[in-house]
Amino acid sequence: MKREFGLVGVIATVVGYVIGASIFVLPGQLAGSVGPAVVIAYSLAAVIALFACVAAAQIGSLYPQPGAGFIAISRLISPLGGFLTIWLMLAAYIFAIALIAVGFGEYLNVFLPMIDKTVAAFGVVLLFGLLNLGGADVLVKIQTFIVVLFMIALVAVSFGGLYGVEAANLSPMIPTGWDAVILAVVPAFFSYGGFMVVMEMAGEIKNPARTIPIGLAVSFIVVLITYIALSFTLVGNIEWQTLAGMDAPVTRLAEILFGDIGAVFVTIAAIGAAATSVNALILVASRDIIALSEAGLASARFLPERSASGRPTLAVILVIILSIISLMLGQTVMEYAVWVSAITLIYQAIIGLSLLYVFKKASDEYQKSEFKISENWLKFWGLGSIIISLAFLFLVFQDSQGRTIGAIIYLALGILYYLLQTKKGRA
Repeated sequence: MKREFGLVGVIATVVGYVIGASIFVLPGQLAGSVGPAVVIAYSLAAVIALFACVAAAQIGSLYPQPGAGFIAISRLISPLGGFLTIWLMLAAYIFAIALIAVGFGEYLNVFLPMIDKTVAAFGVVLLFGLLNLGGADVLVKIQTFIVVLFMIALVAVSFGGLYGVEAANLSPMIPTGWDAVILAVVPAFFSYGGFMVVMEMAGEIKNPARTIPIGLAVSFIVVLITYIALSFTLVGNIEWQTLAGMDAPVTRLAEILFGDIGAVFVTIAAIGAAATSVNALILVASRDIIALSEAGLASARFLPERSASGRPTLAVILVIILSIISLMLGQTVMEYAVWVSAITLIYQAIIGLSLLYVFKKASDEYQKSEFKISENWLKFWGLGSIIISLAFLFLVFQDSQGRTIGAIIYLALGILYYLLQTKKGRA
């Protein structure tokens, strides 16, 4: 595949995917449950995301090809482990596409009431699916423009609102207790859950050993500042009890600060944010299907070289079909969100485990890579990723036996599929 993503393209794609539409809804909901401590929740969630960034930077530099995470786990841990992670993440990507498409439909309906929410949700999936068929070079330009648009809106609201912060709204800082804050870290992490996206597009990044680490570092700083600044401004300008029942808190804050024009601009930015997330998810999911094909675990017809255009046409079409099916399930946004967060934490723990085997099983790749983390630091980031991810994963499933059973069934189906493929002699 062509290497079409430079540093700006990587930053735009990662920031667009990570921030996405959730920032326009989730901070207000979290503030409604933990008050001003939402800032603490986002700060703690950033620690989990930091481990993801470091792991993605090293793995993406070691294996600069599509589906780098899958390839790393397959080679460093086991082929079955690699397959199961990509099996899980494909489900996460598809659920996330449905979740964000629904959000896109709701925001677009506010701006253009004549457009049905459901039609808009299906439409955005089809639109960006077609754009993905056109190639990454076109997408980078669109992605960059939309990211700039919603970042302008977020910066204006976040920092413009600092002048209106009232000290009374920030006291007490932790009104519902530390237990509530720790629990809030899990949904807050959903907002950070996309940093590993860069591993799946590593094969299309120019000079990956340099671009991936720098792109991740810049993206992490931009995302962290944005989340903390916006959540602080929200609770500083609007009482947290009021935020609990507010559907579009950022739009409301923009209306307070800048009037109707500001509210309209933020609504447009929210629509753009949802669109960039759908775009990035289709891109990443299709590249994981390509990785399965290259490993012999899916039909070779999905490979770009089998297409007349040299692009992953069939892989993108499959993602579009699965996303439409997911939308037809009609699940709630929060149910989709819980599944995506849980799967991401599992994936991050396994990636952390793979870091522990780099020096033992990938010494040649490590020596050739321009980006290298020392052995002791690799152990630190690897073990830290495992421990932190599993700890918060426990919080996700502790009261959800139904989700646990569902996850086990889905994993069992994945193992069965893998065994059937290997029995055929494909893998």
